[in-house]
Amino acid sequence: MKPKKIVYYQDALNDDFAGTKIEHRPLPENFKYVHKSLFSRIFSWFIYWVIAVPILYFPVKWHFGIKVKGKKNLRLIRRKGVFFYTNHTQIVDAMLIQLYVAGPRRTYIVADQDATSIRGIRYLVQSLGCIPIPETPKQHKDFVECLKYRIKQKRGISIFPEAHIWPFATHIRPYGDGAFVYPAELGSPVVPVCVTYRKRKIRKKMAPAMTVHVGKPINPDMTLPLAERRKKLRDRTYEFMLDMSAEDENEEYIAYVKAPEGEK
Repeated sequence: MKPKKIVYYQDALNDDFAGTKIEHRPLPENFKYVHKSLFSRIFSWFIYWVIAVPILYFPVKWHFGIKVKGKKNLRLIRRKGVFFYTNHTQIVDAMLIQLYVAGPRRTYIVADQDATSIRGIRYLVQSLGCIPIPETPKQHKDFVECLKYRIKQKRGISIFPEAHIWPFATHIRPYGDGAFVYPAELGSPVVPVCVTYRKRKIRKKMAPAMTVHVGKPINPDMTLPLAERRKKLRDRTYEFMLDMSAEDENEEYIAYVKAPEGEK
């Protein structure tokens, strides 16, 4: 399939093509990462399981033609807290894990603070599972405690190591092992997930449909030093993503091309 569009990028690590243009509003220093009151827990459960999941499940699946492969791999970690690591090619990526992969395990999403920057809906977004990335030492401490708490609850935590959205990207961008320090420290399994794109058999004029590949859980080797543990988790996750993205069915709808030096 010939790409419909060519996008030139400068920096594979930091360029973002989400196009949301949300004005960044920093979190307050004392931002509360976990709400434990009875009202908060009931509201969060209701908005997640009664409102969001039923309303979004079928429309998102139909629009993107979502097919999931390998979900049976999660049977191995049914009663454990788990980290999901996924490539980032759509704004709806967070929903993919929540709606089609992790269920019935509730899953939270580590996201840029743009997700909590829209006025009036910060509490709602957080109730739906958003865990905003911290910017200050105090926030970072509370952020880590939040991750530990959710893993202790045997929940899922979804992380996008590529960090930025490149719509319909069919290759895996480089990323480091920093985001893997959490499962490496906690001894929690990592599940690699990769989104690829395939030709549609019906509605052929639409963009390619999405296939979500779920890999086998990767347990950190706790006999290794922390730095080696997180690197090994990163390398095995990256290898899985590379293997899945190299499949023949991965249709290039948007081609991302490195801009010549000096051009913007």
